[in-house]
Amino acid sequence: MKMAHFSASAGLVDGKIYVLGEVFDPKTQTWVNFVTPKMSHNIHQSVVIEEKKVYYAVDEEAQSFYFLLSEGIFQTSGKKDSSTPKNRNNWCTIGKLLYCRGTRGRILWCEPDELIWKEVKGLEELQLSLCGSRMLCSLDPNWQNRELTNVKYDICRLCSNSAGNVVIFWTAHLGDPESLELWSAEVSLERREGCKIRGKIEWSSAIYKLDPLSHSA
Repeated sequence: MKMAHFSASAGLVDGKIYVLGEVFDPKTQTWVNFVTPKMSHNIHQSVVIEEKKVYYAVDEEAQSFYFLLSEGIFQTSGKKDSSTPKNRNNWCTIGKLLYCRGTRGRILWCEPDELIWKEVKGLEELQLSLCGSRMLCSLDPNWQNRELTNVKYDICRLCSNSAGNVVIFWTAHLGDPESLELWSAEVSLERREGCKIRGKIEWSSAIYKLDPLSHSA
């Protein structure tokens, strides 16, 4: 690539890979710049909406704009994000809707043209297991003194897959604070009357485990 990027996402449109300001042609194996105006603020999040052939982004001041890939037109949308951008991360698209990781274990969604974020319903049980904290009993290297450790849980990554579902990842300490497990869950989505999105957990499991370090010499 020809420039550095932060919080940028890549998307495939008409056989080419787009990242804000650049496009990669797999046939020629080359990156080419596409023109974007100079921004007053840094980009906070960006996504490619494949169905609309649009590269969509929001800056640090919550101002949104888009680049029409087929026409080469760059425009501001005139819409501002409905809340503080820093509270929403890992944007992804499924169909024509945007999804992101919110606070307190929530998954949020919105219409790009409205930028009013709403919570995906039906995942309350998952949120209870992710959000909050609990006290664990830990041991020092000599196995003599005990202390309480406050361990917090939350989603650490959110993305979409080829099935059109949301995939989330989070870490957990189970039993021993020095042990660490990486968990993942796949959530299918259904749009219902009243402009609501309801999620269903298709599967959830630990996918990696880091065992505690041995205290032996």
